[in-house]
Parts: sequence; C-alpha cells; structure tokens
Amino acid sequence: MRGNIMRGAIDPFQTYVQHLGAGAIATDGVQYSSTATFGTTNAEILNELISPPFHLSLKEVEVSFVQKFEGLNGSLVATMNYYWEMRPEYINAQGSVVTGTYINLSGTLSKAVGTLITSEDTLEGYIPVGSIPAAPVRIRLMASGLNASVATGKVKNNSYVRLVGIVIPGS
Repeated sequence: MRGNIMRGAIDPFQTYVQHLGAGAIATDGVQYSSTATFGTTNAEILNELISPPFHLSLKEVEVSFVQKFEGLNGSLVATMNYYWEMRPEYINAQGSVVTGTYINLSGTLSKAVGTLITSEDTLEGYIPVGSIPAAPVRIRLMASGLNASVATGKVKNNSYVRLVGIVIPGS
C-alpha cells in the first residue's frame, strides 16, 4: 500500500493531474476547448503545457483524451487523420526554454467525417516514459483532412494527463 504511515512507509512519488481544454462554464455541463478549423495540412487542435509546480522524473504517464471532429463543407464525406503528441519542455537555470522531440502517443488514426457529422472518440491508457523521462511536458492534438475538406476539432474537458514521478531536487 502506497503512503501507509502506519507501516512507516514513505511514498517518494508525487502525482499531478491536469485536465485539458478548459473553457467557459457550459450550461449543459459539457465543456470543450476552443474549436480549431483545419483542411488538408496538419493543424493544431490543442496545444497545452502540462507543468506541475515541481520537475518530475517520470515513472508513469496516464492519459484520457476525448476529441470531437465535425465536417463542415456542403455534402462532403471525407476521411481525416489525427494523432496526439507529447514532448518534454522546461526552462533551464539560464532561463532558456528547452524542448525535446515530439513523440507520437496514439499513432495516426483515421475517421470519416461529413457535413454536420460528428465523430467523438476516447483514447485512454498508459504511455511508456522512456522517450519522455521528465516533466513538464507539452501535449498537442494534430489533425488534417485527406481531400480539400474543411472540418473542426476540439477537446472535451474531461480529458486529462496524469503524471507520476519523483521530484527532481533543486529544479
């Protein structure tokens, strides 16, 4: 049992959870990020820095993503691709932003979208931390259409990133 004081065990791990896509309070209880419009080139639907108040040497990353896409263009029915990425990003002692390479978390996923057809998916799971050894991290959702389509995307606010790790002293 983690953190059991009765046994004298000390849990060295810290947990930090950040929900994605915060926006205005919704009257129906369903809150989304800002809507992004995209076409045939990759566009960012969401880009957020997950920045706990301490630097973490990561041991575990859990994610739950709910993204919603909708086609906008006449009677168009088309295919679109999307994927989630994450990279380490922090400010070093000299005050410079240090970034790592984006790591694809989900693989590229394809969906059919059409005029006013909505597609909402949930992706959940644990991410291997070998390529993302420390936090803070930046996470983003990218999307593009395969034809000359226009669509929108947004992220539901019950999406989250949970980081578990050991605090890096002096950071």
